[in-house]
Amino acid sequence: MRMPFRSLLLCGFLVSLFVGGCSATPKIPGTDIPDNDETRAILRVLERYRTSFVQRDASGVLATAHPTYYDASGTDDPGDDIEYQDLGPMLRERFAQIDSIRFTIDYLEITIDNDRAAVKVWLDASFRLNPITDPQSGQIRVESQHSRKQDHAMFELIRDEGNWRITMGM
Repeated sequence: MRMPFRSLLLCGFLVSLFVGGCSATPKIPGTDIPDNDETRAILRVLERYRTSFVQRDASGVLATAHPTYYDASGTDDPGDDIEYQDLGPMLRERFAQIDSIRFTIDYLEITIDNDRAAVKVWLDASFRLNPITDPQSGQIRVESQHSRKQDHAMFELIRDEGNWRITMGM
């Protein structure tokens, strides 16, 4: 049985579309993020941040931040803004309050523009906080509590001397 020429052309066209569609840029497993040296380098920094946070390692978290780090904490109130020089003491104070932590990041999208990058993520974290006692009386000022945060977030990074570091979003 002979196939008409038009059918043969249509079959060839469909095969070329299918094969062409399969040769798309490889993605980092579990994401829609292109798998290349740049995106992997950015994700390594964010994973170092995440694992240092889970280990309550303020120095490790601070090592992922750039000296220009600044975060307005999502408000117009300058009183809750965090600058790089405030980051270390704030992390040590908060880590001292944490009894246990679970923290995952799902990476959704990375946009790179020269030496700047923005990473959209889904955060899922839960914390159990130790009670806070009054140092003089020993009375509990704040009861032990559990909190959970699930939300979209954005990290901003800058490439400085070949290394990516976080400038906003911790």
